[in-house]
Amino acid sequence: MIVTADEVNRSFRGTLDLLNSRSEGLKSFDMSERGFWRSFMAIWLTLPAYVVSLAFERLRLGLLQPDRSLLDSLWIDLVVALGHVAGFIALPAAMIWIARWFRLEKSYVPFVIVTNWISVIGMLVLSVPAMLMLLGWAPPGLASLFALAFAIIIVRLQWFATKATLGLASIPALGIVVLGIVLNGFVGSAMRTLLG
Repeated sequence: MIVTADEVNRSFRGTLDLLNSRSEGLKSFDMSERGFWRSFMAIWLTLPAYVVSLAFERLRLGLLQPDRSLLDSLWIDLVVALGHVAGFIALPAAMIWIARWFRLEKSYVPFVIVTNWISVIGMLVLSVPAMLMLLGWAPPGLASLFALAFAIIIVRLQWFATKATLGLASIPALGIVVLGIVLNGFVGSAMRTLLG
């Protein structure tokens, strides 16, 4: 199942509408079963973010050298790739049980589709500050400030999308968003522990 350019365009347009608090943006997403599975294939669009994450981890480990290949350690490549994928699927997986518990099964598919597309955009946008720092175009403090600003925007987008797809009030929707942040934090910590 390959994601088409038209689907990417529609999904990004729908995400932009949700960013602007327009719930009619949900109509832009393919809410079918096919759209559900293809939203997971959209992770391939985050390959640039994976490369930035890989370079950032190599820098953190003191292994980023101009004369060395970025892909010269299968262990690092594999752990960062697993962390990248786990971060993408953590919230949709956790929502299986939450949706059953709160009887939100009918809203689960739209929630996952929209969340996956938001994750694609979030990963790409949040990789920009790290890339600027890696290239030497932004000092670490400024890159962190950019990352914080982008993260706040993405969290607000996910909060609005959660409310719109699940039909929840503000506080329960925020709880789900916080769960996603905690899960991603756990994935990141596990990845860094495995890398040392």
